[in-house]
Amino acid sequence: MLINQQDTIIAPATNSTIASALGIVRLSGEKAIEIVAKVFLPKSQKVSSLLEAKANHTYFGQIFDNQHLIDEVVVCVYKAPHSFTGENLVEITHHGSPFISKTIINLLLKNGARLSERGEFSQRAFLNGKINLSQAEAIADIIASKNKASLDLALNQLRGGYNDMLHSLREKFLHIASLLELEIDFSEEHEIFVDREQLLKELDTAKHTLQTLLNSFEQGNAFKNGIPIAIVGKPNSGKSTLLNAILNEERAIVSDIEGTTRDTIEERLMINDLEYRFIDTAGIRESENTIERKGIERSFLAIDKAMIVILLLDLNDKKNLWQEQEKELLKGINIENKAILRVLNKIDTSKITEQEIVKLKQEEYIIISAKENLGIDILLKKIEEITPQQDFTKSLFLTNARHYSVMQRALEEINLSQEGVNNMLSSDLVAENIRMAINYLGQITGEVCNEDILQNIFSNFCIGK
Repeated sequence: MLINQQDTIIAPATNSTIASALGIVRLSGEKAIEIVAKVFLPKSQKVSSLLEAKANHTYFGQIFDNQHLIDEVVVCVYKAPHSFTGENLVEITHHGSPFISKTIINLLLKNGARLSERGEFSQRAFLNGKINLSQAEAIADIIASKNKASLDLALNQLRGGYNDMLHSLREKFLHIASLLELEIDFSEEHEIFVDREQLLKELDTAKHTLQTLLNSFEQGNAFKNGIPIAIVGKPNSGKSTLLNAILNEERAIVSDIEGTTRDTIEERLMINDLEYRFIDTAGIRESENTIERKGIERSFLAIDKAMIVILLLDLNDKKNLWQEQEKELLKGINIENKAILRVLNKIDTSKITEQEIVKLKQEEYIIISAKENLGIDILLKKIEEITPQQDFTKSLFLTNARHYSVMQRALEEINLSQEGVNNMLSSDLVAENIRMAINYLGQITGEVCNEDILQNIFSNFCIGK
Protein backbone atom coordinates (compact mmCIF):
# COMPACT_ATOMS: atom_id res chain seq x y z
CA MET A 1 0.00 0.00 0.00
CA LEU A 2 1.97 2.98 -1.28
CA ILE A 3 0.24 5.95 0.29
CA ASN A 4 0.32 9.49 -1.04
CA GLN A 5 0.70 11.76 1.98
CA GLN A 6 -0.07 14.78 -0.17
CA ASP A 7 -3.70 13.63 -0.35
CA THR A 8 -6.32 14.53 2.21
CA ILE A 9 -8.04 11.31 3.27
CA ILE A 10 -11.53 10.75 4.63
CA ALA A 11 -13.31 7.83 6.29
CA PRO A 12 -16.06 7.09 8.82
CA ALA A 13 -14.61 6.66 12.32
CA THR A 14 -17.78 4.92 13.54
CA ASN A 15 -19.90 2.15 12.06
CA SER A 16 -21.62 3.79 9.12
CA THR A 17 -23.78 0.77 8.26
CA ILE A 18 -26.15 0.89 11.25
CA ALA A 19 -28.21 3.69 12.78
CA SER A 20 -26.96 5.14 16.06
CA ALA A 21 -27.25 8.32 18.12
CA LEU A 22 -24.09 9.83 16.62
CA GLY A 23 -21.60 9.14 13.87
CA ILE A 24 -18.12 10.52 13.17
CA VAL A 25 -16.39 11.25 9.88
CA ARG A 26 -12.72 12.19 9.99
CA LEU A 27 -10.34 13.80 7.51
CA SER A 28 -6.54 14.07 7.65
CA GLY A 29 -4.16 15.97 5.41
CA GLU A 30 -2.85 19.41 4.60
CA LYS A 31 -6.18 20.52 3.08
CA ALA A 32 -8.51 18.89 5.64
CA ILE A 33 -9.66 22.19 7.17
CA GLU A 34 -9.92 23.88 3.77
CA ILE A 35 -12.08 21.07 2.31
CA VAL A 36 -14.52 21.02 5.25
CA ALA A 37 -14.70 24.84 5.18
CA LYS A 38 -16.23 24.62 1.69
CA VAL A 39 -19.37 22.90 3.01
CA PHE A 40 -19.54 23.89 6.70
CA LEU A 41 -21.26 27.04 7.99
CA PRO A 42 -20.44 27.81 11.64
CA LYS A 43 -23.29 29.04 13.82
CA SER A 44 -20.82 30.65 16.22
CA GLN A 45 -20.34 34.39 15.95
CA LYS A 46 -16.65 33.94 16.80
CA VAL A 47 -15.74 32.63 13.33
CA SER A 48 -17.40 33.11 9.96
CA SER A 49 -15.47 30.27 8.34
CA LEU A 50 -13.67 27.14 9.50
CA LEU A 51 -10.51 28.65 7.96
CA GLU A 52 -10.47 30.95 11.02
CA ALA A 53 -10.75 28.03 13.43
CA LYS A 54 -8.36 27.67 16.35
CA ALA A 55 -6.53 24.39 16.97
CA ASN A 56 -8.14 21.93 19.40
CA HIS A 57 -11.50 23.73 19.28
CA THR A 58 -14.98 22.51 18.41
CA TYR A 59 -17.55 24.40 16.36
CA PHE A 60 -21.29 23.85 16.02
CA GLY A 61 -22.82 24.51 12.61
CA GLN A 62 -24.44 23.10 9.49
CA ILE A 63 -23.21 21.20 6.44
CA PHE A 64 -24.67 22.27 3.09
CA ASP A 65 -24.51 20.85 -0.41
CA ASN A 66 -24.94 24.11 -2.27
CA GLN A 67 -28.15 25.46 -0.69
CA HIS A 68 -29.35 22.04 0.53
CA LEU A 69 -28.95 21.39 4.28
CA ILE A 70 -27.43 17.97 5.00
CA ASP A 71 -27.20 18.01 8.82
CA GLU A 72 -26.37 20.02 11.92
CA VAL A 73 -22.97 18.90 13.16
CA VAL A 74 -20.11 19.54 15.58
CA VAL A 75 -16.70 19.94 13.97
CA CYS A 76 -13.47 19.45 15.93
CA VAL A 77 -10.29 20.94 14.44
CA TYR A 78 -6.71 19.78 15.11
CA LYS A 79 -3.75 21.45 13.45
CA ALA A 80 -0.42 19.87 12.47
CA PRO A 81 1.67 18.65 14.12
CA HIS A 82 -0.59 18.38 17.19
CA SER A 83 -2.96 15.66 16.04
CA PHE A 84 -3.11 11.86 15.99
CA THR A 85 -1.70 11.72 12.45
CA GLY A 86 0.62 14.69 12.83
CA GLU A 87 -1.33 16.41 10.04
CA ASN A 88 -4.30 18.79 9.96
CA LEU A 89 -7.19 16.66 11.15
CA VAL A 90 -10.93 17.36 11.28
CA GLU A 91 -13.60 15.23 12.95
CA ILE A 92 -17.25 15.79 12.06
CA THR A 93 -19.80 14.48 14.57
CA HIS A 94 -23.20 14.10 12.90
CA HIS A 95 -26.54 12.44 13.64
CA GLY A 96 -26.00 8.71 13.40
CA SER A 97 -27.87 7.95 10.19
CA PRO A 98 -25.91 5.79 7.70
CA PHE A 99 -27.42 7.90 4.92
CA ILE A 100 -26.12 11.14 6.48
CA SER A 101 -22.65 9.63 6.93
CA LYS A 102 -22.54 8.48 3.31
CA THR A 103 -23.84 11.84 2.06
CA ILE A 104 -21.23 13.85 4.02
CA ILE A 105 -18.41 11.59 2.81
CA ASN A 106 -19.52 11.80 -0.83
CA LEU A 107 -19.82 15.60 -0.54
CA LEU A 108 -16.28 15.93 0.84
CA LEU A 109 -14.94 13.53 -1.79
CA LYS A 110 -16.35 15.87 -4.44
CA ASN A 111 -14.54 18.75 -2.75
CA GLY A 112 -11.08 17.23 -2.87
CA ALA A 113 -10.74 14.45 -0.28
CA ARG A 114 -9.82 10.84 -1.06
CA LEU A 115 -11.27 7.77 0.61
CA SER A 116 -8.79 6.34 3.12
CA GLU A 117 -7.15 2.96 2.70
CA ARG A 118 -7.34 0.49 5.59
CA GLY A 119 -5.23 1.71 8.50
CA GLU A 120 -4.06 4.80 6.62
CA PHE A 121 -4.70 7.19 9.52
CA SER A 122 -2.52 5.05 11.82
CA GLN A 123 0.07 4.57 9.09
CA ARG A 124 0.37 8.34 8.68
CA ALA A 125 0.73 8.67 12.46
CA PHE A 126 3.61 6.17 12.28
CA LEU A 127 5.28 7.80 9.26
CA ASN A 128 5.00 11.22 10.91
CA GLY A 129 6.66 9.95 14.10
CA LYS A 130 3.59 10.21 16.34
CA ILE A 131 3.67 6.51 17.25
CA ASN A 132 6.08 3.63 16.68
CA LEU A 133 5.18 0.44 14.83
CA SER A 134 4.45 -1.68 17.89
CA GLN A 135 2.17 1.09 19.22
CA ALA A 136 0.33 1.13 15.89
CA GLU A 137 -0.26 -2.62 16.24
CA ALA A 138 -1.40 -2.04 19.82
CA ILE A 139 -4.09 0.33 18.51
CA ALA A 140 -5.46 -2.49 16.34
CA ASP A 141 -5.43 -4.78 19.39
CA ILE A 142 -7.33 -2.19 21.45
CA ILE A 143 -10.04 -2.00 18.80
CA ALA A 144 -10.23 -5.81 18.60
CA SER A 145 -10.14 -6.38 22.39
CA LYS A 146 -12.98 -8.55 23.69
CA ASN A 147 -12.12 -8.74 27.39
CA LYS A 148 -10.36 -6.73 30.10
CA ALA A 149 -7.15 -8.75 29.85
CA SER A 150 -6.78 -8.18 26.09
CA LEU A 151 -7.55 -4.48 26.55
CA ASP A 152 -5.02 -4.06 29.39
CA LEU A 153 -2.34 -5.91 27.40
CA ALA A 154 -2.92 -3.67 24.37
CA LEU A 155 -2.96 -0.48 26.47
CA ASN A 156 0.31 -1.49 28.12
CA GLN A 157 1.90 -1.92 24.70
CA LEU A 158 0.45 1.39 23.50
CA ARG A 159 2.14 3.09 26.47
CA GLY A 160 5.48 1.64 25.39
CA GLY A 161 5.44 -1.96 26.64
CA TYR A 162 8.68 -3.71 25.75
CA ASN A 163 9.48 -1.16 23.02
CA ASP A 164 11.86 0.83 25.26
CA MET A 165 13.63 -2.37 26.28
CA LEU A 166 14.17 -3.45 22.66
CA HIS A 167 15.21 0.06 21.62
CA SER A 168 17.83 0.08 24.39
CA LEU A 169 19.15 -3.33 23.27
CA ARG A 170 19.31 -2.15 19.69
CA GLU A 171 21.22 1.02 20.58
CA LYS A 172 23.71 -1.00 22.63
CA PHE A 173 24.27 -3.45 19.75
CA LEU A 174 24.70 -0.59 17.28
CA HIS A 175 27.53 0.74 19.43
CA ILE A 176 29.13 -2.72 19.72
CA ALA A 177 28.83 -3.41 15.98
CA SER A 178 30.44 -0.05 15.20
CA LEU A 179 33.41 -0.85 17.45
CA LEU A 180 33.77 -4.33 15.93
CA GLU A 181 33.81 -2.82 12.45
CA LEU A 182 36.41 -0.33 13.65
CA GLU A 183 38.61 -3.29 14.57
CA ILE A 184 38.46 -4.38 10.93
CA ASP A 185 39.88 -1.02 9.86
CA PHE A 186 42.75 -1.41 12.33
CA SER A 187 43.27 -5.15 11.74
CA GLU A 188 46.92 -4.71 10.77
CA GLU A 189 47.62 -3.00 14.10
CA HIS A 190 45.71 -5.79 15.93
CA GLU A 191 43.70 -3.19 17.84
CA ILE A 192 40.87 -4.52 20.09
CA PHE A 193 38.05 -2.09 20.77
CA VAL A 194 35.54 -4.57 22.23
CA ASP A 195 36.42 -6.66 25.28
CA ARG A 196 35.25 -10.18 24.37
CA GLU A 197 34.34 -11.15 27.94
CA GLN A 198 32.20 -8.03 28.27
CA LEU A 199 30.64 -8.71 24.86
CA LEU A 200 29.63 -12.23 25.97
CA LYS A 201 27.97 -10.74 29.06
CA GLU A 202 26.06 -8.23 26.92
CA LEU A 203 24.93 -11.03 24.59
CA ASP A 204 23.84 -13.12 27.58
CA THR A 205 21.77 -10.22 28.92
CA ALA A 206 20.11 -9.75 25.53
CA LYS A 207 19.38 -13.48 25.25
CA HIS A 208 17.75 -13.50 28.69
CA THR A 209 15.61 -10.46 27.82
CA LEU A 210 14.39 -11.93 24.53
CA GLN A 211 13.89 -15.44 25.90
CA THR A 212 11.80 -14.09 28.79
CA LEU A 213 9.53 -12.29 26.33
CA LEU A 214 9.33 -15.32 24.05
CA ASN A 215 8.41 -17.54 27.01
CA SER A 216 5.54 -15.18 27.86
CA PHE A 217 3.93 -15.57 24.41
CA GLU A 218 1.82 -18.65 25.14
CA GLN A 219 0.39 -17.31 28.39
CA GLY A 220 -0.02 -13.80 26.99
CA ASN A 221 -2.04 -15.13 24.06
CA ALA A 222 -4.16 -17.23 26.37
CA PHE A 223 -5.16 -14.15 28.35
CA LYS A 224 -5.61 -12.10 25.20
CA ASN A 225 -7.69 -14.61 23.22
CA GLY A 226 -9.33 -16.56 26.05
CA ILE A 227 -7.86 -19.06 28.52
CA PRO A 228 -8.27 -22.53 26.94
CA ILE A 229 -9.91 -25.20 29.10
CA ALA A 230 -10.21 -28.74 27.72
CA ILE A 231 -12.99 -31.00 29.04
CA VAL A 232 -11.56 -34.51 28.83
CA GLY A 233 -13.11 -37.86 29.58
CA LYS A 234 -14.21 -41.26 28.37
CA PRO A 235 -17.23 -41.50 26.05
CA ASN A 236 -20.50 -40.94 27.94
CA SER A 237 -18.80 -39.33 30.94
CA GLY A 238 -20.99 -36.25 30.47
CA LYS A 239 -18.58 -33.83 28.75
CA SER A 240 -21.18 -32.30 26.42
CA THR A 241 -23.72 -32.08 29.24
CA LEU A 242 -21.11 -30.29 31.36
CA LEU A 243 -20.37 -27.80 28.57
CA ASN A 244 -24.09 -27.04 28.27
CA ALA A 245 -24.37 -26.60 32.05
CA ILE A 246 -21.39 -24.22 32.16
CA LEU A 247 -22.83 -22.12 29.32
CA ASN A 248 -26.38 -22.44 30.65
CA GLU A 249 -27.59 -23.28 27.15
CA GLU A 250 -27.94 -26.30 24.86
CA ARG A 251 -24.79 -25.88 22.77
CA ALA A 252 -23.53 -29.46 22.45
CA ILE A 253 -25.56 -32.50 21.38
CA VAL A 254 -26.17 -34.84 24.31
CA SER A 255 -26.81 -38.55 23.74
CA ASP A 256 -26.45 -41.85 25.55
CA ILE A 257 -24.78 -43.24 22.43
CA GLU A 258 -21.01 -43.41 22.87
CA GLY A 259 -18.91 -41.38 20.44
CA THR A 260 -21.61 -38.79 19.71
CA THR A 261 -19.06 -35.95 19.88
CA ARG A 262 -16.79 -36.56 16.89
CA ASP A 263 -14.96 -33.24 16.94
CA THR A 264 -13.99 -30.54 19.40
CA ILE A 265 -16.65 -27.93 20.22
CA GLU A 266 -15.50 -24.59 21.58
CA GLU A 267 -17.49 -21.91 23.42
CA ARG A 268 -16.48 -18.80 25.36
CA LEU A 269 -17.52 -17.58 28.80
CA MET A 270 -16.59 -14.45 30.77
CA ILE A 271 -15.81 -14.97 34.46
CA ASN A 272 -14.97 -11.76 36.35
CA ASP A 273 -13.51 -9.90 33.34
CA LEU A 274 -11.47 -12.87 32.12
CA GLU A 275 -12.50 -14.82 29.04
CA TYR A 276 -12.31 -18.61 29.03
CA ARG A 277 -12.54 -20.95 26.04
CA PHE A 278 -14.23 -24.20 27.05
CA ILE A 279 -13.44 -27.02 24.64
CA ASP A 280 -15.62 -30.14 24.63
CA THR A 281 -13.41 -32.92 23.26
CA ALA A 282 -14.33 -36.21 21.68
CA GLY A 283 -14.42 -39.09 24.17
CA ILE A 284 -10.98 -40.68 24.43
CA ARG A 285 -10.93 -44.40 23.75
CA GLU A 286 -9.61 -46.94 21.24
CA SER A 287 -11.78 -46.78 18.12
CA GLU A 288 -11.89 -48.42 14.72
CA ASN A 289 -14.07 -45.63 13.34
CA THR A 290 -11.97 -43.38 11.08
CA ILE A 291 -14.02 -40.22 11.79
CA GLU A 292 -14.04 -40.84 15.54
CA ARG A 293 -10.27 -41.47 15.53
CA LYS A 294 -9.79 -38.14 13.77
CA GLY A 295 -11.89 -36.44 16.46
CA ILE A 296 -9.80 -38.07 19.19
CA GLU A 297 -6.60 -36.82 17.52
CA ARG A 298 -8.03 -33.29 17.57
CA SER A 299 -8.92 -33.77 21.22
CA PHE A 300 -5.27 -34.42 22.04
CA LEU A 301 -4.27 -31.28 20.13
CA ALA A 302 -6.81 -29.24 22.13
CA ILE A 303 -5.54 -30.74 25.39
CA ASP A 304 -1.95 -29.93 24.44
CA LYS A 305 -2.85 -26.22 24.00
CA ALA A 306 -5.04 -26.00 27.13
CA MET A 307 -3.93 -24.19 30.29
CA ILE A 308 -6.55 -26.01 32.37
CA VAL A 309 -7.77 -29.59 31.91
CA ILE A 310 -11.07 -30.75 33.42
CA LEU A 311 -10.70 -34.49 33.88
CA LEU A 312 -14.30 -35.74 33.92
CA LEU A 313 -14.90 -39.10 35.60
CA ASP A 314 -18.07 -41.08 36.31
CA LEU A 315 -18.89 -41.18 40.03
CA ASN A 316 -20.76 -44.45 39.48
CA ASP A 317 -17.53 -46.22 38.57
CA LYS A 318 -15.37 -47.74 41.28
CA LYS A 319 -12.55 -45.61 42.71
CA ASN A 320 -9.80 -47.87 41.38
CA LEU A 321 -11.35 -47.44 37.95
CA TRP A 322 -11.18 -43.63 38.29
CA GLN A 323 -7.46 -43.84 38.95
CA GLU A 324 -6.96 -46.14 35.96
CA GLN A 325 -8.99 -43.75 33.79
CA GLU A 326 -6.92 -40.78 34.98
CA LYS A 327 -3.70 -42.50 33.95
CA GLU A 328 -5.16 -43.60 30.64
CA LEU A 329 -6.66 -40.19 29.81
CA LEU A 330 -3.45 -38.33 30.66
CA LYS A 331 -1.19 -40.86 28.92
CA GLY A 332 0.86 -39.13 26.25
CA ILE A 333 -0.24 -35.66 27.39
CA ASN A 334 2.34 -33.14 28.53
CA ILE A 335 0.75 -31.84 31.75
CA GLU A 336 3.62 -29.46 32.52
CA ASN A 337 2.27 -25.96 33.18
CA LYS A 338 -1.30 -27.28 33.08
CA ALA A 339 -3.74 -27.23 35.97
CA ILE A 340 -5.66 -30.51 36.26
CA LEU A 341 -9.12 -30.46 37.83
CA ARG A 342 -10.45 -33.91 38.74
CA VAL A 343 -14.23 -33.78 38.50
CA LEU A 344 -16.62 -36.60 39.46
CA ASN A 345 -19.89 -36.40 37.56
CA LYS A 346 -23.38 -37.93 38.03
CA ILE A 347 -23.85 -37.36 41.78
CA ASP A 348 -27.61 -37.35 40.99
CA THR A 349 -27.57 -41.08 40.12
CA SER A 350 -24.89 -42.22 42.58
CA LYS A 351 -25.53 -44.07 45.84
CA ILE A 352 -22.45 -42.58 47.47
CA THR A 353 -22.72 -41.66 51.17
CA GLU A 354 -22.19 -38.23 52.71
CA GLN A 355 -19.13 -39.54 54.51
CA GLU A 356 -17.59 -40.73 51.24
CA ILE A 357 -18.35 -37.34 49.62
CA VAL A 358 -16.50 -35.52 52.43
CA LYS A 359 -13.51 -37.80 51.97
CA LEU A 360 -13.44 -37.26 48.18
CA LYS A 361 -13.57 -33.49 48.61
CA GLN A 362 -10.59 -33.75 50.98
CA GLU A 363 -8.78 -35.54 48.14
CA GLU A 364 -9.55 -32.47 45.97
CA TYR A 365 -12.18 -34.09 43.81
CA ILE A 366 -14.95 -31.74 42.64
CA ILE A 367 -18.31 -33.48 42.73
CA ILE A 368 -21.04 -32.40 40.33
CA SER A 369 -24.11 -33.38 38.37
CA ALA A 370 -23.84 -31.81 34.94
CA LYS A 371 -27.32 -33.03 34.08
CA GLU A 372 -28.96 -31.45 37.17
CA ASN A 373 -26.61 -28.42 37.25
CA LEU A 374 -25.29 -29.32 40.71
CA GLY A 375 -21.83 -28.14 41.77
CA ILE A 376 -21.22 -26.16 38.57
CA ASP A 377 -20.80 -22.94 40.57
CA ILE A 378 -18.14 -24.66 42.72
CA LEU A 379 -16.31 -25.81 39.57
CA LEU A 380 -16.34 -22.31 38.04
CA LYS A 381 -15.10 -20.80 41.31
CA LYS A 382 -12.24 -23.31 41.37
CA ILE A 383 -11.33 -22.40 37.78
CA GLU A 384 -11.20 -18.76 38.79
CA GLU A 385 -9.00 -19.58 41.82
CA ILE A 386 -6.38 -21.53 39.85
CA THR A 387 -6.12 -18.98 37.04
CA PRO A 388 -2.78 -17.13 37.40
CA GLN A 389 -3.40 -13.60 38.63
CA GLN A 390 -1.67 -10.96 36.54
CA ASP A 391 -1.54 -7.19 36.55
CA PHE A 392 -1.59 -6.62 32.79
CA THR A 393 -1.06 -2.88 33.22
CA LYS A 394 2.42 -3.57 34.60
CA SER A 395 3.53 -7.05 33.47
CA LEU A 396 5.15 -7.45 30.05
CA PHE A 397 3.67 -10.14 27.82
CA LEU A 398 4.42 -10.89 24.20
CA THR A 399 1.10 -11.36 22.36
CA ASN A 400 1.90 -10.32 18.79
CA ALA A 401 2.71 -13.23 16.44
CA ARG A 402 4.82 -11.01 14.16
CA HIS A 403 6.89 -9.81 17.09
CA TYR A 404 7.32 -13.42 18.26
CA SER A 405 8.62 -14.56 14.86
CA VAL A 406 11.00 -11.61 14.44
CA MET A 407 12.24 -11.90 18.04
CA GLN A 408 13.07 -15.58 17.48
CA ARG A 409 15.23 -14.60 14.52
CA ALA A 410 16.98 -11.92 16.57
CA LEU A 411 17.70 -14.51 19.27
CA GLU A 412 19.16 -16.91 16.67
CA GLU A 413 21.53 -14.18 15.45
CA ILE A 414 22.60 -13.39 19.02
CA ASN A 415 23.32 -17.09 19.59
CA LEU A 416 25.42 -17.15 16.42
CA SER A 417 27.30 -14.04 17.60
CA GLN A 418 28.02 -15.72 20.91
CA GLU A 419 29.27 -18.86 19.15
CA GLY A 420 31.46 -16.70 16.94
CA VAL A 421 33.07 -14.99 19.95
CA ASN A 422 33.63 -18.32 21.71
CA ASN A 423 35.19 -19.77 18.54
CA MET A 424 37.36 -16.65 18.14
CA LEU A 425 35.92 -15.77 14.73
CA SER A 426 36.97 -12.53 13.07
CA SER A 427 35.36 -9.22 14.04
CA ASP A 428 33.52 -8.88 10.71
CA LEU A 429 31.73 -12.24 11.09
CA VAL A 430 30.68 -11.48 14.68
CA ALA A 431 29.57 -7.99 13.65
CA GLU A 432 27.48 -9.38 10.78
CA ASN A 433 25.34 -11.48 13.14
CA ILE A 434 24.95 -8.54 15.52
CA ARG A 435 23.89 -6.34 12.60
CA MET A 436 21.23 -8.91 11.67
CA ALA A 437 19.95 -8.92 15.26
CA ILE A 438 19.82 -5.10 15.15
CA ASN A 439 17.78 -5.32 11.95
CA TYR A 440 15.25 -7.73 13.47
CA LEU A 441 14.83 -5.66 16.65
CA GLY A 442 14.25 -2.60 14.48
CA GLN A 443 11.49 -4.41 12.59
CA ILE A 444 9.51 -4.64 15.84
CA THR A 445 9.90 -1.01 16.85
CA GLY A 446 9.62 0.32 13.29
CA GLU A 447 13.15 1.72 13.21
CA VAL A 448 13.69 -0.69 10.33
CA CYS A 449 10.76 -1.39 8.03
CA ASN A 450 9.87 -1.87 4.40
CA GLU A 451 6.73 -1.55 2.30
CA ASP A 452 5.83 -5.24 2.70
CA ILE A 453 5.90 -5.03 6.51
CA LEU A 454 3.77 -1.88 6.54
CA GLN A 455 1.27 -3.32 4.07
CA ASN A 456 0.94 -6.52 6.07
CA ILE A 457 0.31 -4.61 9.30
CA PHE A 458 -1.93 -1.74 8.24
CA SER A 459 -4.03 -3.70 5.72
CA ASN A 460 -5.52 -5.54 8.71
CA PHE A 461 -6.79 -2.29 10.27
CA CYS A 462 -10.34 -1.10 9.80
CA ILE A 463 -11.20 1.81 7.50
CA GLY A 464 -10.97 5.07 9.42
CA LYS A 465 -8.22 3.99 11.84
